[in-house]
Amino acid sequence: MRHLNIGIPRGLLFHSYGEAWKLFFRELGCEVTVSPETNADILKEGIRHTVGDLCLPVKTFLGHAAVLKDNIDVLFIPRYVSVEQESYMCPKMIGLPDVTRACMVNLPPVLDPMFHVKLNKEQTVREFVKPVAKFLSLSPAAVSAACERHLNRHEEAPAGQHRQAEHPLNEGVGRSAVPGRMNISVIGRPYLLFDRHLSKNLFHFIKKLGANPVYLNPDRAEIREAMAVIPKWVYWDMGKEVVAAAHMSFKDERIDGVVNVCSATCGPDSFTGDLIRKRLNQRNKPYMSLSLDEHTSDVGIQTRLEAFIDMIAKVTA
Repeated sequence: MRHLNIGIPRGLLFHSYGEAWKLFFRELGCEVTVSPETNADILKEGIRHTVGDLCLPVKTFLGHAAVLKDNIDVLFIPRYVSVEQESYMCPKMIGLPDVTRACMVNLPPVLDPMFHVKLNKEQTVREFVKPVAKFLSLSPAAVSAACERHLNRHEEAPAGQHRQAEHPLNEGVGRSAVPGRMNISVIGRPYLLFDRHLSKNLFHFIKKLGANPVYLNPDRAEIREAMAVIPKWVYWDMGKEVVAAAHMSFKDERIDGVVNVCSATCGPDSFTGDLIRKRLNQRNKPYMSLSLDEHTSDVGIQTRLEAFIDMIAKVTA
């Protein structure tokens, strides 16, 4: 008997939860196919299927879905509404299954279970498990057990997977400073930072310039500390992590400069970027915002990074 082939686009929340999704479906007896790393052709395909006001990461996601759709049995696009009690995901993330259906034709069946932790724990699991069990013709108890083992760890799973994604980019660099080299904190959403094509491989380029790229992944206590110094808590899950990472970077004496990587047409990014610049950088630490869209060139990003690092070197000389 042939097992169902589940297609998972390598975009957006894949960079936070992808490893857990793969383990979940494999335990349920499915084959899993993940689209390749983003390249120019995948991005071009995503742009071809989208309308102009969608952000770069969503356009990229649709490119990954297009690459997969003709070679799989079902497309997995979960509807992540919230991953913690105090905030929500952005509207495009919540509506991602609907956006994909609206933008593309000849799609295979789309499996779009909801993950929403603002419900109580039993409801969260039940709402996620029910459509998966029905689609795969499995018992809810079996799917629930797999969910509990792999997906119902919204506090732990992202941190471990960020570290896995960080390693090939940062080559194991953590918080500690490397003697004789400036430390540049790179903040932003994982699906921008850890997609080498979208980020223009900036971790590698910062290292080529003789600096040490540092990625800080705030824990819950650090997020609460950051939220306490601004007038109102950030409403979006990932935006809150970006603001907390900025707060950690500005107060850490080992960090010489901060680069905030954001998406040009992202509403939450425009809000958090302004908040970071005006409210958090009280010590006037060197700070640069890099706004990315499909027209961003490698040379443009590299030139700005070179100028930023040169400026820090002159100031600290």
